[in-house]
Amino acid sequence: MHISFKELITKHKLDCNNKQCCIKSKVVKENGKRLEIISNEDFTKIKIDDCLIKSQVREKCDFGILRNSNNDFYFVELKGTEIQKAFNQIVATIDYFESNLISISKGNRLGFIISSSVPKSGVGANILKQAFAKKYGRVLEIKNRELIYNPK
Repeated sequence: MHISFKELITKHKLDCNNKQCCIKSKVVKENGKRLEIISNEDFTKIKIDDCLIKSQVREKCDFGILRNSNNDFYFVELKGTEIQKAFNQIVATIDYFESNLISISKGNRLGFIISSSVPKSGVGANILKQAFAKKYGRVLEIKNRELIYNPK
């Protein structure tokens, strides 16, 4: 287990000058899906899938974004239409972090699912948001195609 994000990045050789695995950034995009954080603060984007967690058999989300000022960590999954699967990937990543990498308090964990298609108002998305807030983190945002997020 690591005691800080700086140590985690160093020990896993996530060179933050290597734009593939780690970079100072507030934007995540892939296949027409996009998350942008609107803030003057510094953020570090870490590619989780195939960089931090290389296993091809383990469920994991695509990216993590570290809010450097307070160690909030944003677990990000860019998905087609399978919202439940995206949720499971974020939860699996949180569990993996807690067991193997670094402990992040529940209040510092946020989840983001950006998908190709999300029902405008559905019980499914609301149930996932409530389950996330109850057990895994502060908030789960589920959005279609693009999300502009302004942290408070």
